[in-house]
Order: sequence, then C-alpha cells, then structure tokens
Amino acid sequence: MGLPKIKFIIATAGLGLVAANIQKVPGLVITGTAVAGKIAIGQSKQIFSLEQAENSGITETDNPFAYKHVKAFYEYAGTNAELWIMLASDATLMSQMADKTGTIAKKLLNDAGGRIRVLGIVKKSTGTETSGNGLDADVDLAASKLQALGEEFTEKYFPFRGIISGNNFTGDSQALKDYATTDNNRVSIVMANTDGAKEASMGLTLGRLASIPVQRKLHRVKDGAVSDVSAYFTNGQSVETLSAAWDNIADKNYIFMRNFVGRAGFYFSSDPTLTKSTDDFKTLSNGFVMDKALILAYNVLVEELADEVPVTENGNIHPAIIKSWQSNVEKTIDENMTDNGELSAFRCYIDENQNVIQESGMEIELQLLPVGYSEYLTVKIGFTTAINQ
Repeated sequence: MGLPKIKFIIATAGLGLVAANIQKVPGLVITGTAVAGKIAIGQSKQIFSLEQAENSGITETDNPFAYKHVKAFYEYAGTNAELWIMLASDATLMSQMADKTGTIAKKLLNDAGGRIRVLGIVKKSTGTETSGNGLDADVDLAASKLQALGEEFTEKYFPFRGIISGNNFTGDSQALKDYATTDNNRVSIVMANTDGAKEASMGLTLGRLASIPVQRKLHRVKDGAVSDVSAYFTNGQSVETLSAAWDNIADKNYIFMRNFVGRAGFYFSSDPTLTKSTDDFKTLSNGFVMDKALILAYNVLVEELADEVPVTENGNIHPAIIKSWQSNVEKTIDENMTDNGELSAFRCYIDENQNVIQESGMEIELQLLPVGYSEYLTVKIGFTTAINQ
C-alpha cells in the first residue's frame, strides 16, 4: 500500500473523439557554456528578465545561442515573466537532456519545485547530426524520453508538457514520422523558426505559451502573429516553399508556422501532441487544462488525507462529508478555472455507497467539460435571387 496518498487516474478517452494561483511557468534546457562565477553546466537558474539572464552569464558574447532564445522569450512574454533555465554542454543530445535517469531536465524540474508547467528542450545543431525520419535522428528518441519524464513527474504532482526542437529538417515532408500513430501525449515537436536556423524558435514558443491561459490555443489568430516578417522550417527554407505539404506535416502532428491569405505575419500552425486523434490529450491546450485542474484538486484533497471520516450505520461515507468535499473541490475549480473561461463546467462526484471502514479508501470522480474551439470553419457561399430571413 505504501504511504497514504491521493492517486489520480486520468482518463484519455472521455471526450468520445473518432486554490493556488497556478501559473504556466516555462522551463528551458538549452545548449550553452559555463561562465565562471555566474553559471555552470547543469545549474538551475530562475530568472525574471533578460537583464537577469545577462547577469547570470547568458550574454550575446558568452552564450549567444541561449541568449537568442532567452531574448526571444522576454520579447514576447515581457519582463517579470518567470523562466527556469539550465545549460547543457554542446555534446549533450536532447534525448540525454530529457532522460528521466539523468540529471539534466529532471534536476531542473526538481529544483523548480513543481512550478514548471511547460518544458522546452533544444540543442544547438552542429551540422554533423545523423538524419532520421526527416529530422535529426535524436528527436524521436528525445520525444519518448520526455514522455517518460513527464509521466514520472505527473505521479509526483509536478505535471508538465514538453516541447522538443525538431532540428535539421531535411525538407522531405514524406520522410517525417507520423506521430498520429504514437502515444506521446505529453510532448510536442516544433520545427519552425523566424531566422532560418537549424533549430526551432524555442524561446518564442515558450514565450507565447507562458503568455496565454491554459485553455488557449497556441495558434489562436486573435492573439496576433508571432513573426511579422518571415518564418522558416529548420532546413533554412521559408515555410511558403512547402505550402503544398502543410496539411501533410500537420496531419503527422508537427508544429510549424504558416500565414494566411490577406493577413500579414506568420502564426503557429496548431498545438498537437504526438499521439492519436482519439486521445483527449492530443492537444497541448487540453493537457494544460488537465494539469491545472489536477493541481487545484490535489491542493484541496490533500488537506483531507488520512483524516477521520464519519460514516453511516452501514459503514458508508456520511452524506455531510460528501457534500463538504464536493463543494470544496468544485468551488476551487470554478473560481480558478470555470469562472475564467478555462473550462465550460466542472463536477465533483463521490459515490455515497463506498464503505470506508472495509476499504480504507475512497474514489472521487472529477468531470471536466472543456471549452470548444472553432478549428475548422466550413462556409457555404453563393449568389441567390432572394435573401431568406
């Protein structure tokens, strides 16, 4: 049995698809160089501004690659946005950064004490990487490693979603792995940038995610373009050169950048995770919503752990206890999520027929009704001889 604990069983097919101020704080593991007296490889740093990053050795001179991404983060998210960062050596692969048996991303997450809700991982390309599935071959392994890390930390009530840089795209969309057939529902791959580099714009991506509420789509048009001038795939070619392949790339669950006819700027394509279309967590937005609800519910229910529970003559939970617990959880979720438009509705249900004397445990069901999205609009348009009222 182990220690008394609260166990969350998260359903992944509930949508039927064919108290604390929880913030979506980002973390970043990125290639860099140690700077004596300021920052070491593998050291966790919590920063709130570009100036603070510079004072920590992440400068355009000492750490140009990391500086570029941190600068992009603060240009979008603004000063005072919290960011946890760790530098890894240029020999460290992204799969090594993400490995749950290692001391890189795992250390950063632990040092942040559960604050990180989205973790970005990016390695500076050396130009000598082996290609596989249309990208740096290490990307695929990093995805499975990051999924395993995410699952481990969710069990510790430190849930997060992971973003991997899709380095070194070969330009062949047909060669890309189809991640709509996998089960890495806590991970996404971004394979686009704003400067033609071989790595994705991780700082910009994290800046966008940190700036929007949990239910908000990464690619919401009303939030504006993420680049006014240009966007590229990680092979250095502009995204327009592969416009005919956009649908194919999107169907394989990659995130890139796109534009719209008659509208200036470039936008993220979508927010898919690396999983099947029937998975409730096929999008980052659904994942962030669930993570926030999980933490809020945990903060309420942990107060009740191992407490005495009055029972009826039959040994069942007393109705007064049920009403109290249900009310406390629902009030917390509604105040922090439903009232803010992050959920459409929420319900906490406790079966009053549970015999806590015999079982020493209780099962609680939390039902989240998410918001809907206008992802695909079909418009019928044509001439008519009369306008119908």
